[in-house]
Amino acid sequence: METSDLIVIVSTLLLSVILLNKKIDESPIWRATAIPLASIIGSGFLVIAPLLYMTVGTYSVYAMLFLVITAYMIGSSIRYNIKEIEPRLENDTLAKPILVLERFSDLALAFAYITSVTYYLSLFGDFALRGIDLVDPTLSKTITTALILFIAFYGNHRGFNFLAKFESVKLAIIGGLIAGLIFGNYEAFKEGVWALPSFKSASLEAMFVILGMLIVVQGFETSRYLGDKFDRDLRIRSMKVAQWISGGVYVVYIALMLYYFNYPMPKTGEDTAIITLSKHISQILPVMLLALALIAQFDAAVADAQGGNGLFIEVLKKYFTKVINGIGYIVIAVFGITIVWTSNIYEIITYASKAFALYYAIQAVESALTALKHNKEYGKFLYFAFVASLALSVVVLGKPAGG
Repeated sequence: METSDLIVIVSTLLLSVILLNKKIDESPIWRATAIPLASIIGSGFLVIAPLLYMTVGTYSVYAMLFLVITAYMIGSSIRYNIKEIEPRLENDTLAKPILVLERFSDLALAFAYITSVTYYLSLFGDFALRGIDLVDPTLSKTITTALILFIAFYGNHRGFNFLAKFESVKLAIIGGLIAGLIFGNYEAFKEGVWALPSFKSASLEAMFVILGMLIVVQGFETSRYLGDKFDRDLRIRSMKVAQWISGGVYVVYIALMLYYFNYPMPKTGEDTAIITLSKHISQILPVMLLALALIAQFDAAVADAQGGNGLFIEVLKKYFTKVINGIGYIVIAVFGITIVWTSNIYEIITYASKAFALYYAIQAVESALTALKHNKEYGKFLYFAFVASLALSVVVLGKPAGG
């Protein structure tokens, strides 16, 4: 067994033991952090490196920093709303225009879940086929359709609660990948072969493509909807920690991956290129990353389908006296399957980014109006207005990778 394999395996096992330790696993701060953290990293950790490199080459680290900082700014709006809007919702003292926006944001998030479920399951199909060294868009779409229907029909039954146990394991595998990358870069430096790959200059259009990748750092907003499990202060603090950890991991990961783009990229299926490239890091990694990809994408799709169904029911109950319990799953299935068969993976990533960006923009407008109307915080009003415009720029300007 190669040294790189040992480092990956030992690092993964060590992190698994630490994260699954009863004291840590049952710690309120870790439990409150793990949910958004797993969601953020699960959103696109395995696809972001090849997609960024395809778009901006060796400027990928700067592009990742931009996405991380943008997400943190948007996160500050969500945190402000947890602190300022939630109590006013409970006390029925929220200004009417902000209340209307809150209802619209629920609907926007529900539709964002449709695109995210489609995105996750499309990646599942692509990674599943990559596992047998096959790239077939039609077969991948068929697998995605079958999974959407399965989740929709199974949604009203017991559910998939056992998947929650994999959150720590997913993070441990990612830790193993980072450890392998550190060792690989160190070896390349030591042997005098480390070099950045050559890449043509990035165009202005590439910036619009980067905007369309916001979905990969999405997931922090889940803290807003964990009020039944954790108090406000803990949710605010844990969201910050989750964004700090995930942001650091993403930037370090992209920086360490650059050297490996000297190796040939697959001619098709670039979204799953990490599986092919990872064999140059460690021989065991392709199998581990494939397992991670399948678990992470299915887990995330189920979570968002459940969240979307709940939100659709909540919204519809405001207008109808009788609502079918699984109506959200039906909506997700119909729209999701339509998106699958009319779009490629890059378009789906952009649609998902835009859908969440619209939700984030509404949340930021709520923050701005709350700062202005309720708290007379004029500086925060201007800041959140800027955050809203940033989120809207994703909606208006975001473009798919690969054309």
